[in-house]
Amino acid sequence: MMHIATTKKAALIFGLIVILVFALPILNIPVNVSNILSATAIFYSILLGFFIAAAMANLTRLKSLVASETGGLMSVYHSVRVAAPEKAEHVRWLIDQYLIKRFDYEISDYTEFTNKEYFAIFDILGELNPHETGKQAALGYISGAQFYIAQSRREISIVGARIVSQASWIVLYTLSFVIVLMLFLMRDGSLASLIVTSVLASSALIALLMLSDIDGNRFGEEEFAINTYQAVFKALELDPYYPEHYILTDRHKPKEKKYRTGTSANVRVVGE
Repeated sequence: MMHIATTKKAALIFGLIVILVFALPILNIPVNVSNILSATAIFYSILLGFFIAAAMANLTRLKSLVASETGGLMSVYHSVRVAAPEKAEHVRWLIDQYLIKRFDYEISDYTEFTNKEYFAIFDILGELNPHETGKQAALGYISGAQFYIAQSRREISIVGARIVSQASWIVLYTLSFVIVLMLFLMRDGSLASLIVTSVLASSALIALLMLSDIDGNRFGEEEFAINTYQAVFKALELDPYYPEHYILTDRHKPKEKKYRTGTSANVRVVGE
């Protein structure tokens, strides 16, 4: 399925609303449209505001956890280079495999399916001598990183989950439909009325798109769900990796001339 950016969706909705506002006939229905609109708008704004605030809090925490995990992995690699340089290349490969498999799944789901790859990174702890002079600090950091990165992974699976239930979406869509309908019924045929109706009706629907993006961890994902991981590949002196389905659906367009793509089962280099 082709991924459509929220800005494009918003433009399409606004264009459609404008067409409908100017094309549909003016109806005079004997109902108190103003009171219905006011009551519905108040309920809608309270409910929508609550969900956006809750979803944004989760998204903010998710960004922090991703930064903690990726930063920890970079530090683990450099600590291994100090404590066991002969193992550094193997650990780099393990981290690479872990991050590539992460992209097989959405950011809210990957931790469940990458446990094997994650714990394989820290198998090196059983192969090293903790009493070797000058390396205790590096080994201690690697051991500590295994604990706090695991905590971050567990919390990612919790805060990354959607909080808006199907029933809540039904309520929100129903309220937005009533608001749009009432706005259409309030038109009096004047240009000002048509413009105001277009703007308000579009805003009511676009707000739902924003909530969907925030709740689905798509709001600002370019930075925290894609580029953050590329920073790890760069720190490990590896080519960036972008999953094939991101590229095919226009979810992300690589800026580099040379990069890796595909899936964890089949990685290939583009631009060699």
